[in-house]
Amino acid sequence: MKLNFYVTALAALLFSGNSLAATEVSPKLKQNLEIMRNILQTSLEQGKHSNVSRISHSYLAGQGVLFRTGTRGQFGHYFAMAPMPPAAPMPPIDHAAIAAISARATAAANTAMAGGHISEADIEDIAEQAEAQAEQMMEQQEQMQDQMRDLREQSRDLERELRDIEREKRDIEFARKVGKEDAEQQKQLTQLNNKNAELQKRLADTKQKYAAWEQDFQKKRDEQAKLAAQKQAELITSISVNFANTLCDYGASLREIKDNEFVSLQLETSQGRDSKDIYWVFKKSDINQCVSGKLKAETLLKKADYYQY
Repeated sequence: MKLNFYVTALAALLFSGNSLAATEVSPKLKQNLEIMRNILQTSLEQGKHSNVSRISHSYLAGQGVLFRTGTRGQFGHYFAMAPMPPAAPMPPIDHAAIAAISARATAAANTAMAGGHISEADIEDIAEQAEAQAEQMMEQQEQMQDQMRDLREQSRDLERELRDIEREKRDIEFARKVGKEDAEQQKQLTQLNNKNAELQKRLADTKQKYAAWEQDFQKKRDEQAKLAAQKQAELITSISVNFANTLCDYGASLREIKDNEFVSLQLETSQGRDSKDIYWVFKKSDINQCVSGKLKAETLLKKADYYQY
């Protein structure tokens, strides 16, 4: 009886006709969303966002539209260390300059998120300074890697020579035990001991130098990580300002989005397993006010929900 009941219920579901059919999104809404997607794509490409991936979008009935884009590994490339031939010594990293750029980027991000005005010129200036410091740091690290590789090879060569000396010494010691020690064997042993002491000193100096290089290299890696985070802050600030301005200038094209729905942007940062995407959520009613001139773009950005997940 139970089986017959389930079969009957399943049949009723399968043949209930339009009661289970999905509601189609209107062609006008699809057109609105595609127009805005193209506008956003063009706006980002014309700015300092060539590293941002192509925008996609989806619509949730009763919620609104979500636009998605990503950084395409923008920050990770600062950690890619390709082999490089020996180069001339480079000037030391200006840590004060890095700290100043980082402070400017953080202040700009905080100002933008608080609804303050950030000009495109300021954002571009911060980006250019950060780019210059990052490029210099990458060149230094590539040079250091090459020199550290040479030190590792020198250490291996010295260790190989020391093993050869120890083997020769064992051969002489064995010959002295089974036969009569002669002056030539004693001379060879003395030479080997002297060479062994010399190589031991050279090996210790090489390892000490390598340890110092490695420590300095790690410091520069840490500075590079700060620059990557700083460039991320600059990019996030620039994209948020760009998105708010675009919504104010062209938000009227989203006329099919209801006033109680939302227009959101998701930025995928592509920074590994523990990375968090960044979201901006704007009320359509606020966008309408900005389009009509009742709100400025800075105020629209301040009113938006901004979070990471």
